[in-house]
Amino acid sequence: MRTIYDDLLQEELSKTTPLQRATYLLSDSIAERMDQIMKNKGISKKQLSELTQRRPSEVTKWLSGSHNFTCKTIALISMALGEELVSVTQVAR
Repeated sequence: MRTIYDDLLQEELSKTTPLQRATYLLSDSIAERMDQIMKNKGISKKQLSELTQRRPSEVTKWLSGSHNFTCKTIALISMALGEELVSVTQVAR
C-alpha cells in the first residue's frame, strides 16, 4: 500500500533531473542495504560508528538515504560490516 510519504517522494523526484534521481535512488539503496546488514547482524549505529571510527552523526547521515557516498566510504563501511554494500560486475580483460 502506498503512503502519503511515497506520493510526496515521487512528487519531489519528478522535479529533479534524471541524474539527480539516479543519484538519490542509488544512495537510498546503499543506505537500505546498510540498514539491512546492521539489523541482520545486530549492529547498532553506535557500534558502526566505533567500527568505522566515525562520529555517530556521520553514520546517521549515511543511513538517511541522501548521503553522496564515495568509493572510500563504501569500502570502509563494507569492511566494518563484513559484507559488500555494492557489487560491481567485473569486466573481462
